[in-house]
Amino acid sequence: MQLRPRQKQAIADLQQAYRTGARAPVLVAPTGFGKTATAVEIVRMALARGRSVWFLAHLEEILADTAGRLEAAGIPFGRIQPGCDRAYRRQVQVVSVWTAAVRDDLPSADLIVIDECHLAIAPTYLQLIERVRPRHLLGLTGTPQRRDGQPLSRVFDRLVLTCSTAELVAEGLLSSVRLFRPGGGQGMESALVGDALEHWVARCDGRRGVLFCTNVRQAQAVADEWRQVGYRAMAVSGTSPKAERREAVEGLRSGRLDAVACVDLWIAGVDIPEISAISWLRRTTSLVSWRQGNGRGMRTADGKTDLVILDHAGNRHRLGHPLDEPDWSLEGWAEKREQKRFPIRECPSCFVCLPGGTRVCPECGHEFMVWSREPRQVDGELVEDVRRGPTFAEERSAAQGLEELIRIGYRRGMANPRGWAKNVLHARLKRLAQRQKPPTPARE
Repeated sequence: MQLRPRQKQAIADLQQAYRTGARAPVLVAPTGFGKTATAVEIVRMALARGRSVWFLAHLEEILADTAGRLEAAGIPFGRIQPGCDRAYRRQVQVVSVWTAAVRDDLPSADLIVIDECHLAIAPTYLQLIERVRPRHLLGLTGTPQRRDGQPLSRVFDRLVLTCSTAELVAEGLLSSVRLFRPGGGQGMESALVGDALEHWVARCDGRRGVLFCTNVRQAQAVADEWRQVGYRAMAVSGTSPKAERREAVEGLRSGRLDAVACVDLWIAGVDIPEISAISWLRRTTSLVSWRQGNGRGMRTADGKTDLVILDHAGNRHRLGHPLDEPDWSLEGWAEKREQKRFPIRECPSCFVCLPGGTRVCPECGHEFMVWSREPRQVDGELVEDVRRGPTFAEERSAAQGLEELIRIGYRRGMANPRGWAKNVLHARLKRLAQRQKPPTPARE
């Protein structure tokens, strides 16, 4: 297996993290980076040193993909999953967190690699890690943040950054993105803007795609509506039988289906490069769901030109463009949210800022909608979002402190981000000292 330069650099950065005292680093890499391929190489290296390794995940699809990659790499492994023999003598184990949690007899592990590691502070994971007590942990994720805002620092101790989604797009490793969002101040409330089917026909006809829905009833109604105009569509949810879920995946891959309306699925763990259209028919306040959901359509495929995102719910307004790069942290945001004593909301009619609980704008009389599990649709059109990211000079000037400069260096693909950051900071301090230096008195 031939790793790309970025993947080799990621492994070198992880080795440096362990050498400098980290016990549980997180490798942060976006969709398309090749986290699993990188992890397989790490497993091979650990195995060569006589270490025992678990690959731990919560989804069957992730475990099946990892098992296939290990097999292709010629690495023998056991599986701690329902219906699998207990081959505990194998030094490498592909482990379902749900199966391991209910077993009393578990093999030891020197290293546990945890995929989708933003889930790892859940009680099931914490209890399992406490029972096995590995020497080291390694987290893998593209979004090191939990939906509830709880800090990952409860388990992990360092972030190892790789590159940005935008960089992978620029290198041709991910598809470019065209995003259509509510225009004219719409989309800031809990309603779906515009007719979803009309926009799909106008923007996504001939594409294969996913429609993210709020609940099963909505998903079934959407699939029915699509079928009535000739699209091959089906609805699936987290409660659908495994056979239906497999049919949805294989149908999109093979072209037997044009669209799948889904609920509580496909935010992570499913790779279907043929997806080139995503419609958001549900509101989310989760940066993780927004970024990972859009990531389902960003892989490249033969004949695929780009990914079209139809954001009827206005998620882009709240959570940013999918190519924006968040300022990730292990500390979470729950405490920051609690410290915000006076949440505000913006009136979409007159743009005045009001207390968060306001139902009627005192300036213009606009009535705010109350979000329910049944999404409402309002008239409107989606407009294309033209994204302009900050220039390198703007990023550098806005950076506050060494760590933020280092993150910019990684995003920009520098060979030595830490060294560059130190040089920039040194130059800043030198200029500051020169400005504060008292003028030399004139000679009489």
